[in-house]
Amino acid sequence: MKKLKGIDGKLDDAWSELVKLEAGYSCEVCGKEASYNKEGKLVGLNSHHIYSRSKRSVRWDETNGVCLCVGCHTFSSSFSAHKTPTEFTYWLHEVYGDEYMDELKRKAHKTVKWFKHEKEELLEQLQEKIKKYER
Repeated sequence: MKKLKGIDGKLDDAWSELVKLEAGYSCEVCGKEASYNKEGKLVGLNSHHIYSRSKRSVRWDETNGVCLCVGCHTFSSSFSAHKTPTEFTYWLHEVYGDEYMDELKRKAHKTVKWFKHEKEELLEQLQEKIKKYER
């Protein structure tokens, strides 16, 4: 996937990091943990949007994210967010509950226009949450 530059790219990166931190750097489905590559970078986990990133109202909302290993995200044909979306949706409702999913749906269906200053504020908020985990 092409990395975005500018504020949207920074927000995407911060959102992704926060989703992984909140999950303890392990897959929320199977428990597989991140590993390190030769450069010392954590690999093997993805931050998956429950509602598409095109839904601007929840694109950077960490409640719209699930930390998944690459298998549970895209590769497994027996269960993955992208290859078996119906089963994945059932799993989300089972794990997070109907109330949580209904609230997320409500937020996802709002129309939102982000102004630059709002994005900058949101980036600061996400970075603060990340810092709290790192302390």
